[in-house]
Amino acid sequence: MQPTYLWALLSLAVPLLIHLLNKGDVKTVKVGSVKFLRESDTKQSRKIRLHELFLLLLRMLLLGLIILYLAEPRWKTKVQKVALTYLIEPSLASNEAFMAFADSLPQNDIRWFAENFPDLEAEVDRGTVPTYWQLAQSLTEIHSDSIVVFTKGLAKGIKGPRPVVDPNVRWVIVENETEVVEPIGAKIIGDSIRLFEAKSSSQITDLQANMLSKNDASVVSLTADSLVWNASGETTKVPILQNDTLHVTVAFDESYEREMWYVTSALKAIGTYGMREIKLKTMDADALPETGKPLDLLVWLKNGNVPNISQTTLAMVPDSLANSLIEPTESKNLFHLTGRLNIENTITKNFTNSLASLLLFNSTLEDNLIERDQRVLPETEFTPNVATSESRMKVRTMDISPWIWLAVFLVLVAERILSKVRKQ
Repeated sequence: MQPTYLWALLSLAVPLLIHLLNKGDVKTVKVGSVKFLRESDTKQSRKIRLHELFLLLLRMLLLGLIILYLAEPRWKTKVQKVALTYLIEPSLASNEAFMAFADSLPQNDIRWFAENFPDLEAEVDRGTVPTYWQLAQSLTEIHSDSIVVFTKGLAKGIKGPRPVVDPNVRWVIVENETEVVEPIGAKIIGDSIRLFEAKSSSQITDLQANMLSKNDASVVSLTADSLVWNASGETTKVPILQNDTLHVTVAFDESYEREMWYVTSALKAIGTYGMREIKLKTMDADALPETGKPLDLLVWLKNGNVPNISQTTLAMVPDSLANSLIEPTESKNLFHLTGRLNIENTITKNFTNSLASLLLFNSTLEDNLIERDQRVLPETEFTPNVATSESRMKVRTMDISPWIWLAVFLVLVAERILSKVRKQ
């Protein structure tokens, strides 16, 4: 509903005022006698006034219907509710123990916890983790006195703001004992291969890197694009990550010269232990980054405005309340260096690791790691907010916009016909 638009109903007074103030063009016709004209004139005037009044009402009704449509009115309807509804996350279908338990539930109303909440007999994607909170906002579509949701409660399914749901919804997180250890990417470094593995359980998700020779027995085949790797009798194909040279520019003025030395030292360590070639360039206070040149990271150690570029930028913006030395901002490619650097905070706050995460970020590894994430959120963090008595779920309503448009069409046709008859 958009009740604010109802204030526009005051505009219905405009055509009424125009009608009352408009007397039309008055012509004076001299005649010898009006004795025989008075009776017919009175009847005709009444008929004209009646038609004009009816036409005015039709036009006001037409305007009122359009305003009503803009206000998006809803019609409350009574719905029959079931006593209890069970919702099951589709990925739990592979859990035999849980499905045996689900079979023992009273067959009141059992559905999949997926888009549109289909029945268990319906085909659903059982491999995709649902967006829990987005689906929670749609629970109003289920007309039930009580709802029980069985879910894995995976962290990767939490997206967007925490919703508010009705207190009759109960969330049950089913224990997830699955542990995933899978290769998700590899880099070719000389005669060796750096293999990245995702290791995830209900408690932690970690990215591990292991070195192996190209001639290792587990290497089935190796191309420029992929590695086929066999471990414990299971063959896996993983993408080869490119080992391109990284270009970093550090712009600084004299007041941040110490920070420049800490940053360049951290970059050298990242290049050595990250096994990536880093081409480093430093600029003084008056220079600006060259356009058209390759640039992966700009470190801006200056006072004043930060260049607005599409490449990743780390700018010095002191913030005494920040929890870490490198903080993200609302802009996707802009990060803030929140404090002056010294030996203590670069060690205790893991400055080099944070800078490495920023510089060596790989979307392929990140996406594959998220896909295999098995971490389970505690129930207190997972459960949506519960509505108060003042903000309970809305009753079911019906959209009456099509009926309003039908009424607009009929009134418009009637108004046009009457206007043509009266030639107005």
